[in-house]
Amino acid sequence: MDKQKSVELPSHSMFRKFLVDAIHRHLDGTLPFISQMNDELLFSEPLSNGRPLGEIVFHMLRSIEFYIRGITEGVWEPAPYVFDSFTTSESLLKQWHEMYTRAKTRLSLILLSDLSRIITSHSRPATVAELLQEMLEHSIHHRGQLTVYLRLLDVEPTKIEYIV
Repeated sequence: MDKQKSVELPSHSMFRKFLVDAIHRHLDGTLPFISQMNDELLFSEPLSNGRPLGEIVFHMLRSIEFYIRGITEGVWEPAPYVFDSFTTSESLLKQWHEMYTRAKTRLSLILLSDLSRIITSHSRPATVAELLQEMLEHSIHHRGQLTVYLRLLDVEPTKIEYIV
């Protein structure tokens, strides 16, 4: 049995780094899923009442932008949501790269003091830290959905490199 050491709880600055690093890891880890989408998979609907894979990716992309833009600029308006404008997997991948670049820039603007800032423009007041966590959880949920959908289409999803 492994001996467990007592670990000091992270300082607020360590927590900010942990949260931002987790978001970066998630975005980096999601890129292989998106990269494996060819034009056929992009419009595949493995369930009759489900969305095409590409639309799920586009939803993830727009959701991340929504949260980060809202937190950093106070603009809580969804970006245009027109999936039909993406006719190729290459165009969606390009859009993901552009979103990721903007997200990294905006994440760098979130200061330690911002994490405890309360935003009241939603169903309940929430701190910036809570909103970032919710954004991450929402995106992870859809990455899991993509994993299941790919398997339903007999496509082996890109392996996620976990620590253990």
